[in-house]
Amino acid sequence: MTVSVSERLLQTKAFIDQALDACLPSAEEEPRLVHEAMHYAVLGGGKRLRPLLTLGVCEVAGAPPERVIDAACAVELAHTASLVLDDLPCMDDAATRRGRPCTHIQYGKATAILTAIGLLARAFDLLAHNAQRARPAVMAADAVAELAAAVGTRGLVCGQHMDLMLRGGRPSLDELEQEHRLKAGVLFIAAVRIPALLLNLSVDVRACLDTYARGLGLAFQVIDDLVDARAPREDAGKTTFETHLGSGGARRRAHALITQAAEALAPLGEDAGTLRRIAEHVRANIES
Repeated sequence: MTVSVSERLLQTKAFIDQALDACLPSAEEEPRLVHEAMHYAVLGGGKRLRPLLTLGVCEVAGAPPERVIDAACAVELAHTASLVLDDLPCMDDAATRRGRPCTHIQYGKATAILTAIGLLARAFDLLAHNAQRARPAVMAADAVAELAAAVGTRGLVCGQHMDLMLRGGRPSLDELEQEHRLKAGVLFIAAVRIPALLLNLSVDVRACLDTYARGLGLAFQVIDDLVDARAPREDAGKTTFETHLGSGGARRRAHALITQAAEALAPLGEDAGTLRRIAEHVRANIES
């Protein structure tokens, strides 16, 4: 029996969820409340798109997913940490995340901040141990540096700062795109760069993966804006791609970005099949 794209991705997502659960510190160990909040933040749903990309790179390398599952979890933990911080009253001041109270609502602001720090620390711990198993060692060091760059002041921190500085005004389309390439897109790129380094893929292959992830990451944000426009949430009043381009223009932009992303994989042939399927899975959300 043929397994559909959605079913295959759901199977891989279940594998990722099991790995995430296993990699988190036990809520029976101190600091119990922080550990419990880490489980709450990470395991409360999520598309797992970034770790799916990381495991998709394994197919390009002809390697089993176990080779980079810790790295995949590290990227997802870093992403979750950014969401916990993004939801805080001093940032986006959100009340819910994935249909549940945000971490700071459930556990308090101080515990939420400690939770984000704990998740980031665990992310680097996982990646460092994954990198220890990689060859050559110089690529392992580069992989750890890649995650640091993604979450630092040239990545997520800069994107969040731009979001705060532009709030209350009407950012231009270029400013909005730059903000989201930093705030959201950098982890899409890290999600493919890190396994490519750990699996010692060539510079040319890494360039293809970079272009793919850059387009897919921005398309994902455009689609997220379209979803928000249909079902307004706490951030519905913000300037988005939908408010700049209109719903039709935003849809066309998302389609074009995903097409460009898929075309970047052409030199990789059938080895990039999973990454193409992920792109088409994202595309399916444009009209849903």
